[in-house]
Amino acid sequence: MNNARNLFKLMIVAMALIITMGACNSNKDESKSGSKKEKDAPIDPNGKLSIRYIEEDSIIKNYNLAKDFQEMATRLENEYDQAGRRLSDQITNFENSMQQKYQNNQYTEASYKADMQKLQQMQQNAQNELAKLQESSANQLQQSQKQLNDSVENFLKEYANKNHYDMILIKQPGSFMNSNLDVTNEVVEQLNKRYTKVAPKK
Repeated sequence: MNNARNLFKLMIVAMALIITMGACNSNKDESKSGSKKEKDAPIDPNGKLSIRYIEEDSIIKNYNLAKDFQEMATRLENEYDQAGRRLSDQITNFENSMQQKYQNNQYTEASYKADMQKLQQMQQNAQNELAKLQESSANQLQQSQKQLNDSVENFLKEYANKNHYDMILIKQPGSFMNSNLDVTNEVVEQLNKRYTKVAPKK
């Protein structure tokens, strides 16, 4: 679960950088094309940068899409743990049955060899099944990461352009930023208004 949370944090940080770079690239594109379009007028009459910030933990905690993905990450983790326990129990039960046969002198050399081969195959099958399950979970989390990244990135670009913000930064732990520049709640509110939960496929 912590790994999923860290992934979400990294995505939010990357998005803030994209917003800043996007504004710079937009100005470069205009100069290359020879366009004489006027730049968005800054909010400050003195021409200073218009900057706002968001708190990443609050975005992750309160954005419904991020919460859904965290729930999915928990579900995938539980499914993996359940599969691991199920396969482990199967192997343990078979080992116990082998031990019982051995104690009761029910084994011939051939039958013991056959059971040992079966046990080894069970162990190999368990490893393969868990590896496939882990790969499937990783792919789902990766797709979710991209979806969350695209969702917040696209919104922040629109939001910054609409409000004539030059940059939207991430507040780092231990840093000071004027609370009047905090747009986290507004961003979360508008993100959730846009988000429509899609029922998972059965």
